[in-house]
Amino acid sequence: MKKIILSLSFLAGLVLVSCESADQLQEQNANNDNSLMRRQRQSSMFNYIQSTRIESDVNCENNILIFPSWRHYWETIDRLDQMVEGDCNAFDSTVPNNISEERYDILADAAGFDEDNVLRRFETDLAFCSLRSKIESLETAWLDRQGDREWDANSDPDNHFIDDQAERTLLSPNAEVIVGDERRGYVYYKFLDDEGSRIEVLNNDRDAISQVSRGRIPTGNPNVVVVRPDKESNSNKCKRKVTEYAYEISGANRLKRTSKVRPAFGTICSNNSCTSLVASRIVSKTNGYKKKKNGGWKRARLLIAAGINGQTPNVPGSAYIDCIEENNPRHFKEQRRRKVKVVVKSTTNIAPVGTPRRYNFSLQDNKLFSYHKSGNLIVNKDYYDMPGN
Repeated sequence: MKKIILSLSFLAGLVLVSCESADQLQEQNANNDNSLMRRQRQSSMFNYIQSTRIESDVNCENNILIFPSWRHYWETIDRLDQMVEGDCNAFDSTVPNNISEERYDILADAAGFDEDNVLRRFETDLAFCSLRSKIESLETAWLDRQGDREWDANSDPDNHFIDDQAERTLLSPNAEVIVGDERRGYVYYKFLDDEGSRIEVLNNDRDAISQVSRGRIPTGNPNVVVVRPDKESNSNKCKRKVTEYAYEISGANRLKRTSKVRPAFGTICSNNSCTSLVASRIVSKTNGYKKKKNGGWKRARLLIAAGINGQTPNVPGSAYIDCIEENNPRHFKEQRRRKVKVVVKSTTNIAPVGTPRRYNFSLQDNKLFSYHKSGNLIVNKDYYDMPGN
């Protein structure tokens, strides 16, 4: 039970779509007499992604993206992360080592560099307003109002259940996406939390999609599927899910530490091979902030770190697959960024027949720690001590 503080991510009705063939999808779309399809736009960065507009309370040119399969969705997140990292590293290679944060900011602004530039280009290319851009706008206004008071995690717009910046870029402001399914054709999804609660709309039911997007669930409509997984309680020995947001003062700056352990949920199958829709995952993220001259705050490029480790940062921690099989992660990242994040995801295989096994991470006391650093402040906290929810 330790906390150590040191000073130092329709269109086609019932057509069957191959998860492997984006080209086949494009051909089907071209022949589909559907108003949503006629208005859609294709990405020049990823030719299998398209954007379109649904009737909702989100008023922009295109407000939802279309993927041929969940495999394409998750691969896009990985590729965007790689592109962002490459863009950031390319800029860092142009600046001198050991320069001050102020000098780094001046050079970044002069070069037009921002760590989200790749994500913004992706959105602009599809004329798409994303969950990422919505949260960015809300967070900017929220930070400007904070002053010197204690920050409330429940009101921070950045504390959305979708915590990955690239995934936020793929989802609508209402956390929606349209994805092809081998058995059900294109399905509209609206995610409600990170525990698997979601609403699915089948058969290109645009009226139902519009209602769900606006927060109303049609009753008695067979095209509308509401999924609310049973809440799984933690055992006396192990915890399977925790979440904590906390704010720390680091000299004249502040940092936010985000720590999560979440179970897997959902099932997607292709060629009789099934995996979870979302894998079990362990997250550690650090955000940096600086005070503005007007008394508010802003996201800031600080030298910050995030890690998943043991009781000291230089040793691996111990997570447990289903509270039995020990896994020893150690991940560390320190960069001059507005946010730094490390993630561990489980390997998930679900038998088409028999008892499924999702390989969920679980926690035991004093075994796995979430590490955060900014300046002389270091926090290394036991995940097990965090609130289960």
